[in-house]
Amino acid sequence: MEVMTAIREQGDVLRHASPIPFHPCLNDEAHGQVARIHLPVAPRCNLACAYCERILSDDPDLPGPGTASVVMTPGAAALRALAFLNEYGGDSIVGIAGPGDPLANEETFECLERVRRQAPGAALCLCTNGLALPRSMDRLVAVGVNTLTVTVNGVTPETVAQVQPRILEGGIWIKETEAARILIDRQREGIARAAEAGMVVKVNMVVIPEINMHEAEAVSGMAARLGAKVFNPMPLIPRNGLKHFCRPTGRDMAEVRRRCGKELYVFTKCKQCRADAAGIPGKEHYGCRMIKNG
Repeated sequence: MEVMTAIREQGDVLRHASPIPFHPCLNDEAHGQVARIHLPVAPRCNLACAYCERILSDDPDLPGPGTASVVMTPGAAALRALAFLNEYGGDSIVGIAGPGDPLANEETFECLERVRRQAPGAALCLCTNGLALPRSMDRLVAVGVNTLTVTVNGVTPETVAQVQPRILEGGIWIKETEAARILIDRQREGIARAAEAGMVVKVNMVVIPEINMHEAEAVSGMAARLGAKVFNPMPLIPRNGLKHFCRPTGRDMAEVRRRCGKELYVFTKCKQCRADAAGIPGKEHYGCRMIKNG
């Protein structure tokens, strides 16, 4: 309890020193109050994460941004977003988080442009692994993305290569530490450019005790130096290539949050949502099937 109290107090200081948007995936206070919708328009991915499984399933108990009931067309997703904003209000968040990487899919930009045209005041959010972020920045700025999340799982090629062992560049798979070096460089450049462009940047990290937990403080420090405002360490969901690895304990996560809260506001309420989550976090419905693709 003392550790969690210290984390909350630390977070309050940082939140007031550098105001965090009232966004349910960035701000603990907004988490149970503001609705958000993830539009599942991005099926393709440009890297291989050892912990990721892209799954199409109606089972609401299957978590993670790789999971969705269906992949929607940009037109259907934009209609879904408009219906959602009408239901939950204009302060709600419209985001794209998967089930692949949004920036590896042209449909992401078509969807965002449709939403922006039809709901000019909508708050737009996007999550990415960062590989394609530098070359996508101009388009994200043009469409008016407000908040950006980049998942960074380490600061050294040796560590990152264990978590994300391959990247897809120009139709060719690049492997291991060579791939990791490219990914790290792109993430750093993209985070810095997004912050300079005025986006509020959150850095996610999947915490894996046997692989990268020792680099958590280095990740948050790097993120702070590049201009990010929020750090969100998330416990590993053991599956796919990491299904035999240990999920961090509650004590592990509390210690990571304590250590990483010195420079950045640490978000503590992440639910590791699906790519089609909709509603106020914790009260979701997976309603993308309500509007047919087309």
